[in-house]
Amino acid sequence: MNCEATDKQQAPLFVACGMYAFTDELRIAWQKLFEHFFKLAKPTFEVDRLLNFETGHAVLNNPSLWFGQTCGYPLVTAFRDTLTPISVPIFDVEGCDHKFYSSLLIVSKNSAFSKLEECKGSRAVINTSDSNSGMNVLRHAVAAFNQQGTFFSEIQLSGSHLQSLTEVANQRADIAAIDCVSYRFIVDAWPELAARVKSVGFTAKTCGLPFVIPKLRTINNNGENITECLNQALSLLDDKLKNRLHLKGFEYIDIDEYQSTLDLEIAARAAGYPVLA
Repeated sequence: MNCEATDKQQAPLFVACGMYAFTDELRIAWQKLFEHFFKLAKPTFEVDRLLNFETGHAVLNNPSLWFGQTCGYPLVTAFRDTLTPISVPIFDVEGCDHKFYSSLLIVSKNSAFSKLEECKGSRAVINTSDSNSGMNVLRHAVAAFNQQGTFFSEIQLSGSHLQSLTEVANQRADIAAIDCVSYRFIVDAWPELAARVKSVGFTAKTCGLPFVIPKLRTINNNGENITECLNQALSLLDDKLKNRLHLKGFEYIDIDEYQSTLDLEIAARAAGYPVLA
């Protein structure tokens, strides 16, 4: 397959890949993967070969974005009219089922809680209010147990899955939903920290975190070709780096794959639980 990419944009474009790059080792591994990708893709436009590891909305709204990665929930809400999913990474970690992933429901290792319904009235911590893996799946999981639209006594914002897990480990919060891929990377990098929490179950599975491209670029960029280049690049990656990323491959996807993410919100609303509380 021809991997060459074309675009009429004159300014240098960039690729953002920060969703699973929260350690130096992970950033190095992603950078090496994309060095192979850029050689295979042979873009006919100018591209910054250094990855952008930012994850906020600003980077995905940047006019110089070639493609980046986001969470499935903002994709079907805030970015539905501006971004198109093109590829999803397939990880080999517990909680993943091919392109689908789930979150672990974690509590402190010393907690008396052994299942989710026992956590009524506890303090929850979420990474961000628009996170699928930290908020949306947790809202869906507790919707069946809520009373008058309330389940938790407190909702805290941490800013990241790592910080959410840290808050639970230090018993400043009682429960969190941690994306299973992020959890695996936390176990790899901070095993002593991860050992201070335990799982009380998994959430529902939804399609994984997609690579997305601005809709204005879809005419000149083929998502299937980009996915093919990513898979070829992965085959060239050193086994040590491949294992560090726990990557099995990439699969081409479209927006319909993320209806299940929106369905979780719809189900929670139908149960009288529109807002995590």
